[in-house]
Amino acid sequence: MPVVLPLELHELIIDQLLYSFLELKACSIVCKAWLPRCRLHLFRTLIVRPRIFNKGYSEPFGCEYQQFFTLDHSFITPSIVFHVRILKLSYEVQTPFGLLPDSSCAPISSALIPVSSMITIPFPFKRLQTLHICWRSVNWGGVTALEKMLQQIDCLRHLVIEGRWRFRVKEDILSSIALHAPGLKTLCLAKLQWFPNSIASTFVEEISSRWNDRFYEQGVAPLRLERLCITKSTSKNCVADLEKVILPSPCLDLSNLRYLAMPAGTLQEVIHDTRFRTLGKQVTHLAIVNLDTSTFKVDSGSFPVLSHLQLYIRKEHDLVQFLHIHGASATSTPPWVRMHINFEKHLNHRLKNREMIAQSYSDIIVHTPSVDLALHRFIVDCEVSMQISVHFAHLDGGEPDIQHDYIREMFPQSFPTGHLEWTDRKSLEWWLDHN
Repeated sequence: MPVVLPLELHELIIDQLLYSFLELKACSIVCKAWLPRCRLHLFRTLIVRPRIFNKGYSEPFGCEYQQFFTLDHSFITPSIVFHVRILKLSYEVQTPFGLLPDSSCAPISSALIPVSSMITIPFPFKRLQTLHICWRSVNWGGVTALEKMLQQIDCLRHLVIEGRWRFRVKEDILSSIALHAPGLKTLCLAKLQWFPNSIASTFVEEISSRWNDRFYEQGVAPLRLERLCITKSTSKNCVADLEKVILPSPCLDLSNLRYLAMPAGTLQEVIHDTRFRTLGKQVTHLAIVNLDTSTFKVDSGSFPVLSHLQLYIRKEHDLVQFLHIHGASATSTPPWVRMHINFEKHLNHRLKNREMIAQSYSDIIVHTPSVDLALHRFIVDCEVSMQISVHFAHLDGGEPDIQHDYIREMFPQSFPTGHLEWTDRKSLEWWLDHN
């Protein structure tokens, strides 16, 4: 039934606004027309993205960012931005049909993002709890711009940095975060890619040593993180020295981690390194963002209190191999009771109706019995009551009945056990709200 908002309403709380000039103006007009006595339009979440032109070229994000803070003061007054808790500054190119693949995006020069504008514009979001920075260009102002933002936030809890990391002696991002965001509990370095793409190992170690010496000289306390997420770029030229630069950094205290997400290959090297003996001791939720090795095994010695395991699957064979290693052939019972399986294959076209949705499910996973058989054996052989939830990356939960029917059809042996269910968890970011 239709709901009429009372005219006496004085404050309107908008949970999320995907920013554009048209949406801002439309929101303001609607609020003033239908809520004449409403004094404030309060936003919990703001997502700022560049506009898209007809030919697919995006407007320089630095200009868009600058206009956002100067165009309409009704959306940037202290009483309004005081309530913003989540801010995402994104340079992802998006159309009404969703994010464009990298191959179809027009190249965006780093010169299109004026560093000066990112540094000099006042950053009014004092009460931010989550800051998500996603830059496609490497020249986004670096540590200087990040420090300017962090200095103006009272108590940041969650920080997500997405994009390339430029190796420079003066740009120690971890040290800057520890200095200017001492209350940080969550750090996510997503799609991490060193720049330039090829760096000698000795050079990396030298830079890391200089960063560490400088951090000790400052006398800053290390960040006592509770959640750490590191995902590597899929680029073949990506240099991923996570165990040399990030994990051993004195800026981070990882002894109290409750959530850990990283590729299997890196995790396999780390858990056998004596420098990281306490890394998984308090972890209750482990996310394997890429099964890039077939020999990785989650054991109770490395993760004694683990209760949730999350897998991001791109190839069926990886999942089958993982289940085989942790099933009856393993030397011990898996040290977790809930497993989340995220199938990362996306559909290439929009879903128009229920018939097309049902027809297109065959594109998600190849119709082979190997996954179902491996899941069934794993469930039956486990000595604990295992609960497995399945998620498909492109779905938003709008058609749960169809999704359940699909799972029942795709996993005819596993589904009747009662241990298999569907979930609508659709990204790495849900754990930001997870206790």
